Amino acid sequence: MNGIFLGLLSALSFGTADFFAGKSSKKIGVFSTLFYMQLVGLLFLTAAVFWQGQWDALLSLRHAAAASLWMAVDLIGILFLYQGLLTGSSAVVAPVASSFSVVTVALAFLSGERLGTGTWLGIIMTLSGVILASMVWRSGRSKQRPGTALASGVLWAVLASLFLGAAFFGLRFAQEALGGLLTVWIGRLQAVILLPVLYRLLKIRLTSPGRNGAGLVALVGILDAVALVSYNTGLGLEDTSIVITATSLFAIVTLLWGVLAGGEKPAWNQWVGVGCTFAGILIVSWP
Repeated sequence: MNGIFLGLLSALSFGTADFFAGKSSKKIGVFSTLFYMQLVGLLFLTAAVFWQGQWDALLSLRHAAAASLWMAVDLIGILFLYQGLLTGSSAVVAPVASSFSVVTVALAFLSGERLGTGTWLGIIMTLSGVILASMVWRSGRSKQRPGTALASGVLWAVLASLFLGAAFFGLRFAQEALGGLLTVWIGRLQAVILLPVLYRLLKIRLTSPGRNGAGLVALVGILDAVALVSYNTGLGLEDTSIVITATSLFAIVTLLWGVLAGGEKPAWNQWVGVGCTFAGILIVSWP
């Protein structure tokens, strides 16, 4: 199993989780969905770690602290993204936030990763395609939110892309010592502890998913955990730049779910973006 395949598995899981998280958010709200998906992920990963018998790695407090740090940065990025979606236009916030993979690639390059010209071409084509596919171009007659709300949304999206990009770069260092599974478990544990405290301070009320929404939240929690574990495991097999490029296709997966299951009709530029991403991945994965 190579790094590109695990990156693509991560993209499939992330993209599917995001699509169903959107449906869950309409039922119980984005912040309740975020907490319960973290809780489900913790339970799922606890069982997986028991099965794999990897608890001994936690004895290395330095590496556990590193995992805690980078997973906390990831959680902050997600909170910024959700805040952006609440205060701004999703048509603008989504493509800006999805560019976090560019931040990860830039940090990997600055840390010393050196790739061939063809691989860089594929990476640039893929990331450009992801951003293009995430954009919704509106006509002049379409209704837009007030300029202040839109500006605020963009600011949160930029912060989200910076934090998520840094987290996905830094996770390499934690997974090298702890493995992909335990690294994500640490992140889920601290999220389940910290989110209720944060919500209480911000006076955000948790809404129970109930019987009807429990299955949806469980699906999102498991898929999101699988996505992060796949990404982290892929980092042990391939360069960060290549794995994050494959993972960045999650935006395309979410788009395709919207077409197939949500009845959405993407604009022409989004289909061009889909084509660019697949062409870019083929170039990156070419032997």
